[in-house]
Amino acid sequence: MKKVLVLLLAAAMIFTFAACAPSSSTPSATTGDVPAKTTEPTEPSESSKDKEIELSADGRYPKETVKMGFVNYDTTAEQVLAVQEYFKYLQTGLNFEVIWSESLNNAEEEFAFIEQCAAAGCKGIIGYYNEGNEESAKLCGNLNMYYWGLGGKPEAYELVKNEPYYIGCNASADNYQFGYSIAEMLVANDAGKIIVMSGGKDYGVPFFVDRYKGIMDGIAAAKADGKDIEVVYEVPGWPGTEEFAAHQTAALATDADGLAGTLTSLMWIQPMQVAGKFGQIKVATVDTVSNVVVDMMGAGMYVGVVAEIPEAFGMAVPMIINAVTGYGDQQRNSDGSAAQIEAGYWEINSVEEAGYLLSISNAEGGYAFSIDDVKTVLGAYNPEFTVEDMNALYTAVSVEEIQARKAAD
Repeated sequence: MKKVLVLLLAAAMIFTFAACAPSSSTPSATTGDVPAKTTEPTEPSESSKDKEIELSADGRYPKETVKMGFVNYDTTAEQVLAVQEYFKYLQTGLNFEVIWSESLNNAEEEFAFIEQCAAAGCKGIIGYYNEGNEESAKLCGNLNMYYWGLGGKPEAYELVKNEPYYIGCNASADNYQFGYSIAEMLVANDAGKIIVMSGGKDYGVPFFVDRYKGIMDGIAAAKADGKDIEVVYEVPGWPGTEEFAAHQTAALATDADGLAGTLTSLMWIQPMQVAGKFGQIKVATVDTVSNVVVDMMGAGMYVGVVAEIPEAFGMAVPMIINAVTGYGDQQRNSDGSAAQIEAGYWEINSVEEAGYLLSISNAEGGYAFSIDDVKTVLGAYNPEFTVEDMNALYTAVSVEEIQARKAAD
């Protein structure tokens, strides 16, 4: 146990946080001198059913390498690193190359990176991070590159959804439901006196506001159903500050038996140990599946985890390849607008589920969405695929659904 705790304390000490998609004003002048586009997106020249799939010399699809640029906000972020590893796995079967940006801080840096990618021969940009809003998509169109992104930015999406070089994004995560599920997990584990770690709610960060509201509504609903449950302390702000540490100490001095976290709660391990509350306070939280998270479920600290799936961002790869190889229309909505593909998330309620999901989150495990899964929404392999097929694939993420797909492969 000591060895595990040393590992856990180290993990907690290096915790950092960065928001994926902060909002900002976008100077349109940055794109003013970009030449008008001179070509249109390619379309199939013959029936896709009659095409023979042409592969590269090393057996990957498509025959010609498709270059893509990936817009980062933080090259050291855990989720970014997870996406990079997943892309390496996809590259064993799909012929694409990625130019990864440095950590970008503003729209001007983003626009400059997009222009660099165009000069390097990229066919598409993955806007994992977006400060440029709709101007990023417009710039890509002017440079004859496809743009995937704008998830969680409905106003920007509306402005470019009919642009031919804008191909869509994954639908924004339902952060309110994340919070509501966290409350339900605590209720299911008989927690009644709850600490709420609200993160950036007081700073107006939208996804923290939504997660917090979900938690509070979930607690209110349980109370209305006759459950003896209440919030005994709210811990605001960012881990790593003296103010946060002071709130932690005060919260642990209460008779709390549950903790609802709007972000990873691993920084509570040491304070709970010091206060003699480790294992006594049940934690349900938003986190990323990792060895430490599995250990904490096994130790009885974590009773529930809501987790985004990093490889869901990999849907950008088949969408860009489809657009480049002439299957772009099939992944658009019936009215011709770019599709926002639904992406599921994991609600993990046991150490067994956590262990399984961790075991597949690597090349050897085949990931939640294997190369064979991705091929089902590639026009060359499935000429009849639809937006509904893409939604069905990327929302089928429960342990049972993943196991069923892998058994069928």
